[in-house]
Amino acid sequence: MHTLPLILNRPPRLDTTSIFRPHGRFHVRAEGQLLLTDVTGPWNRELIEHWAQQARQIAIGFSPDRPYIGVTTVHESILCPADALNRIQRALEYSKTNLSCLANIIIAADDVEGRDLVIDKYQRIGLDGFFADATSATAWAFNKLREYQSNSRAS
Repeated sequence: MHTLPLILNRPPRLDTTSIFRPHGRFHVRAEGQLLLTDVTGPWNRELIEHWAQQARQIAIGFSPDRPYIGVTTVHESILCPADALNRIQRALEYSKTNLSCLANIIIAADDVEGRDLVIDKYQRIGLDGFFADATSATAWAFNKLREYQSNSRAS
C-alpha cells in the first residue's frame, strides 16, 4: 500500500469563535484507498474542526474512480461533548456528498472508555460500521471497495 508522506497533526490555528483549545490528539494519513485516522480521546469540537480540515486536504486527492473509506481508530476514550458529535456528523455527511467517500467506520477496542455508551449515537449520525479490531474493520473496508469496483465495472 502506498502511504502519502503527509502527516498532519500540527497545532491548529486559533479559532477566534471558540473559547476552548483543542483537546485530544489525532494523526491522519492515506494508505491506498483508506483514509486512516488515529485519535486519542476524550476530544472536543475544536479538535474535530482541526481534524476535519486536515482530513479534507487528503481526501480531495481521491476521485470517483478511486474512492476511499474513512477508518478511524480510537485510543483511550471515545467520549466527547454533544457539539463535537454534531461536528462529526457534519463531517460524515460532507465526506459522502462532496468527496469520494464510500463509507466511514470506527475501530474502538473493548477497553476504550465509553465505547458501549456511544455505539448507538455514532450509528445514528451516519457511521457505517463500528468494529472492535482492525482485522475485521479492514476486511469490511476492502470488501466494500471490491464491491464498489465490481459494480462500477458492471455499469
